[in-house]
Amino acid sequence: MNSSLDLEEYLLDYSTGINSSLEFVLICFPEIHSWHISGLLMFFLSVALVSNLTLLLVIGTEPRLHHPMYYFLAMLSFVDVLLCTVATPKVLANLWNEDKTISSAACFTQMFFINVWSAMESSIFLVMAYDRYVAICHPLHYPTIITNKLVAKASAFILIRNLVLSLPLPLLAARLDYCSLREIPHCFCENMSVEKLSCSNYSASSIYGLVVFFVVGGADLLFIIFSYLVVLRVVVASRSFSAAFKAFRTCSSHLILICFFYITIGITMVSNRADKQIPRHVHVLLALLHHLLPPALNPLVYGAMTEEIRHAIRRLLERIKVHPYLGA
Repeated sequence: MNSSLDLEEYLLDYSTGINSSLEFVLICFPEIHSWHISGLLMFFLSVALVSNLTLLLVIGTEPRLHHPMYYFLAMLSFVDVLLCTVATPKVLANLWNEDKTISSAACFTQMFFINVWSAMESSIFLVMAYDRYVAICHPLHYPTIITNKLVAKASAFILIRNLVLSLPLPLLAARLDYCSLREIPHCFCENMSVEKLSCSNYSASSIYGLVVFFVVGGADLLFIIFSYLVVLRVVVASRSFSAAFKAFRTCSSHLILICFFYITIGITMVSNRADKQIPRHVHVLLALLHHLLPPALNPLVYGAMTEEIRHAIRRLLERIKVHPYLGA
């Protein structure tokens, strides 16, 4: 909470070149009844929060899950909680209230954290893919390669890389000169939607945003694809049904979540580029769901497809006396 306030104050000071009292207006869904959209958003937000917090509680309280693989999963759940709450509460407030404004400092702060948490999610998928690669291709060396020390180094890499790369995005946007019409055709401060309101040349900010996207998302995806191609080659070379089944069991949940995460990003980007062919409210809804659907589905998929987590949840329920026959 303090880091968010500090960044907001820093951005406010940094953007003294524009009016410090500058405000934007968020235009969400004027074409659709707000209660319909808010109900959908509240449902996915509730599912995301309950499922991720439950998974964090299970991993934290179950000693059998105190291993690097589950630490990575806990990191993913923690980032999911941050990702689904960085913009959605403000979106719901805008849908319920008449006041649709957001201050410049709050807008650029929101922009920063949206980019940071999205980038961190991509990076966590990368280190999880490396974990799966070592587990299948070098199983005998797994305990000596995937250690708590590696988890700490991976955490530092994820945090530092994405903070450093994401910070210039709101700073560049804050230095732009904005016209009198400051209506953002979005429910939150998305980079391109804010930049397009500028009266000055925003090519530097736009180019940097694309560079960050390809450096983070593109590089992560390439390394993930490469690691799974190596896994596939090892499985095919083994010519063993049991090895193939073990690899599928080990990687299936991770692959499902990776596909869903990057597919939603791809759909959102395509809809943004094809804004003349796709209705505006469809693009806005897709961008919102990108912040809610992956966080809601990640713990559900892992919980359903990972036997150790299912057993840990059952033991947790037994410890807190939640039992199907409790009312009997």
